[in-house]
Amino acid sequence: MHKNIYSIISGSGSYLPSRQIKNVDFLKNTFFESTGEVINRPNEEIISKFQQITGIDERRYVEDQHVNSDIAFFAAEKALADSGINKEELDYIIVAHNFGDVKAGSTRVDIVPALASRVKFKLGIANPFTVAYDLPFGCPGWLQAMIQANYYITSGDAKHILVIGSETLSRVSDPHDRDSMIYSDGAGAVVLSAFESETPVGILTHATRTDTLEQAFLLRMDKSYNPAENDNL
Repeated sequence: MHKNIYSIISGSGSYLPSRQIKNVDFLKNTFFESTGEVINRPNEEIISKFQQITGIDERRYVEDQHVNSDIAFFAAEKALADSGINKEELDYIIVAHNFGDVKAGSTRVDIVPALASRVKFKLGIANPFTVAYDLPFGCPGWLQAMIQANYYITSGDAKHILVIGSETLSRVSDPHDRDSMIYSDGAGAVVLSAFESETPVGILTHATRTDTLEQAFLLRMDKSYNPAENDNL
């Protein structure tokens, strides 16, 4: 019986920052409407409603000494160790993110060199044919990176691909926007590997869509909801 090439997860790893931010930590925030007006409701009520809707009572923020490529690297190390694969045998490193490296106390986005190249450097990979690139694709970026990696593997172009999803949204979110309570930081990584099988295994199918006519700017980089924070922009 003929065997086909499928892609399977051979190793996984993650990094969860140690800094815990509870909902009560937002009691000190002043929340504004998008119009620049202060929300005329107690923070206790805003936070209680948020937790009721989302079920979220805690999130993690990255430590001050780390940036996005650091936590992507931490997750990558664990995934490689879990897979048992020689790092020099990786064909691709794909990092899905949206805002690059943003240092503590800054909102400056740093995306050159690519985070994937920074991760490759931190891993100490010497193989020049380990192709490293980034994929900015919004919230489902890691899933789209997996789809691309699956294409590479099932076409026979690659055998092992490191796929990372990493973000430090706490560095770019507006503390005066109540929706910022949704955001958190962290990284996850897998090694996707080729596997020959007579029966379908691993990634079997996928679907992607992009809605932009009405939804394109629901999430965007913009000024703070607090007008006083925009004086120096």
